[in-house]
Amino acid sequence: MRFAALSLKGLVRRAFFQLFAYVKGVDVLGPTIVREFPIDSPYQAWLAKAKTTLPLHEGFMIEDVANIPLRSWPQLGEGVTGLYLRFAGYQIIDGRILEIPAGGRTASQRQFCEIVIYFINGSGYTILQQEGKPEQTVQWSQGSLLSVPLNVRHQHFSTGDGPARMLAVSSFPFMLNVLGSEEFIASNPFAFTDRYDGSPDYFESAGNADEIQVITHFVEDIRCIKTRPFEYRGKGNETFRLLMAGNSMLSVHVSEMPPRTYKKAHRQSGNAFVLLLSGEGFSIAWPERAYHRKRRTDWKAGTLFVPPDYWYHQNFNSSSTPARYLAINAPTLVRNIGLRFSDQLEVDLEEVKLEWEKELEKTAREQ
Repeated sequence: MRFAALSLKGLVRRAFFQLFAYVKGVDVLGPTIVREFPIDSPYQAWLAKAKTTLPLHEGFMIEDVANIPLRSWPQLGEGVTGLYLRFAGYQIIDGRILEIPAGGRTASQRQFCEIVIYFINGSGYTILQQEGKPEQTVQWSQGSLLSVPLNVRHQHFSTGDGPARMLAVSSFPFMLNVLGSEEFIASNPFAFTDRYDGSPDYFESAGNADEIQVITHFVEDIRCIKTRPFEYRGKGNETFRLLMAGNSMLSVHVSEMPPRTYKKAHRQSGNAFVLLLSGEGFSIAWPERAYHRKRRTDWKAGTLFVPPDYWYHQNFNSSSTPARYLAINAPTLVRNIGLRFSDQLEVDLEEVKLEWEKELEKTAREQ
């Protein structure tokens, strides 16, 4: 009877907690943990005003970044189109998809935030200029990865026969939440010479280093860079980490899964943009002890998705070829301010095993 009473008491407590979370409009992350969504942060206030002119795209994923229709974004340059990516209620990082017409250019700009750019297609170059230093040019093409050093003025040019499209991820929301001034972020002339001194070899492309981690600021083609074994996330899993442009907020890594395998479920407290570079499969995200609230994302090369903060997420490669993805996230930032919470499920949920078995059966029938 005592155990039954305790069980009933626990059920009542949980039901009350769920009702409280529903009324308050918060996200339940565990049996006794909720996340309050910011409604009056500086970034939220900026977004409320800016969304009237921004080509805003909200949600949790984009099926194909190379083919999603874009909208006019004249503030960023004549003929430039794009989307401003506001995903999963994130308050640390945001994203932009930009497309420059053939022979076109973006407006010259700088921001007091970190920026990592993946070039989806096309070819061209970027001119960068540190305050008081000569200009420097970086040539890029499809698959290139560039980190713009903090607060360095830059401008992108398209030189191919067709348009050039890129995905840029930045720490603008975090910086705006800290500083509370868009004008300061856009107009501060301070030069971070410890991060970028204008040296001629600064943007030399990273080769296939023997280490699992390398310091670099530009990669000619991230799709081809060699990954290294990292079985902590699962058998056969490989990864490669890039320390780019002295960044203390944005982190970058490439991960690759063998055919018909999946990674261990894990969760993090930092925002993360995940772009699939090859393979086909799906990812599942869910709050602790609430698999029934799962979000499934079916992906292929070109799919971009984000896991909600502190939800478990698990990636599954159901194809007969390796699946590779690029992740741009903010674990270093949340670790530096003491808010890094990270854990991993070493034993798969029974629901996950069942879903994976069904997927393999479905794949076998289609072949």
